[in-house]
Amino acid sequence: MKVFQIVCFIYSLLFISCAGKKGDGLLTFKLTRSDYAEKITVPGTVQAVVNYPVTPSNQSYVQMTIIRLAEDGAYVKKGDTICILSAPELESNYEETRNKLDSLEAGLKKTEADNKLKIALLEAQLAINKAQLQISSLDSLRILYASEMQQKLLKLEMEKALIEMEKTNKKLTATRLIANNDLKQINARIIQEKTKVESVADQVNFLTIIAPRDGIVSRTESPEIRFFSSQGSGSVGGPIKEGSVLLFETPVLQFPDLSTMQVSAEVAEGDFKKLEKGQQVFITVDAAEKLTTTGKVNRKNLIGRNAQRWSESKVKFYEVIIDIDSCHSRMKPGLSASCEITLTEAKDTLFVPTLAIFERDSFKVVYVKKKEHYVSVVVQTGYSGSSYTIIKEGLKGDEVLALAEPPLKLIENGTEKKVSHDTLNIHKPQI
Repeated sequence: MKVFQIVCFIYSLLFISCAGKKGDGLLTFKLTRSDYAEKITVPGTVQAVVNYPVTPSNQSYVQMTIIRLAEDGAYVKKGDTICILSAPELESNYEETRNKLDSLEAGLKKTEADNKLKIALLEAQLAINKAQLQISSLDSLRILYASEMQQKLLKLEMEKALIEMEKTNKKLTATRLIANNDLKQINARIIQEKTKVESVADQVNFLTIIAPRDGIVSRTESPEIRFFSSQGSGSVGGPIKEGSVLLFETPVLQFPDLSTMQVSAEVAEGDFKKLEKGQQVFITVDAAEKLTTTGKVNRKNLIGRNAQRWSESKVKFYEVIIDIDSCHSRMKPGLSASCEITLTEAKDTLFVPTLAIFERDSFKVVYVKKKEHYVSVVVQTGYSGSSYTIIKEGLKGDEVLALAEPPLKLIENGTEKKVSHDTLNIHKPQI
């Protein structure tokens, strides 16, 4: 729209210049009352006002890489897999803890088997000791008929059998106690390791992200960080996609609330200063079958960026948020939008090309053509756009104005018309 106005302005100058050249050679402009409007057209991107982010759990502990991600703008149902992550450190940790648990469980079975064997051997030995003691008890009948020496030997054998039985019994009791303690320690370690495995398994399960609701998903961006090193420079971050390494608490996707939408537009620095909250916007979304709607400027982001990131360009662009008056089902986040912003408009007013206004003694004057001469007229101006300026006082309409300062010989009486401050009672123009 701004380019169109400039083209029209140049065309009008070329058209009216023909008449001027026939007389004094000056370009002139015929002033008439009409509606004035200055508009600019800027590109933007449709986005939701409210987004519900989907962020991997325990993201800050390990480095994660996206290996699969739902398409931008895809419709998903609750329970669908929308993202799969890879975390080699986490997966390796899970394998280590799983192997350690398996080793402990295998060690428990071996210990149980070894303890059972030891106890069985001791129980068998105790049975043998009891049998020997019984045999010795039967031999005790011979003591009555044996010699004194044989009697002593038989008594010693009985005492020996009794001692062996008591010794084996104590050893069996101690072995059972030690076995129970060993099993308790191993079981305690197994419980600890199972808890650890379950914790790591939960983190591994979080690598597969499930949709928590029905709806459209849109991809996100992580903060772009520039770094420098001895080997060169680079950057990390940017749009989230397959292969992206997640940094900080970065959402991988988001569920936009489609009931309230807005447009994030980029405006050049020169036009950015003219924008005000509440200005009307006409929005066109070509990708949505040339859907058109209206909106209003909501706010301006004062943080600008260069035309190309990391370039030396001095052209800066600023973000402007535009609220959409009414949303349509075809309007999806991420679609490009063309925004025609009305900077100002006035009905039935006078406006002249800005180059027809000159500064004289702190006054703004225009040169009105009177037959073969020009008369300087002091004017009070209003809003001044890129090409035209509104005239609030000093002109009535139908005047012919010079677009360049006339030579002195063409100015009435050879001098400019003087008007005092008191007579004019000029106020500061309101923009």
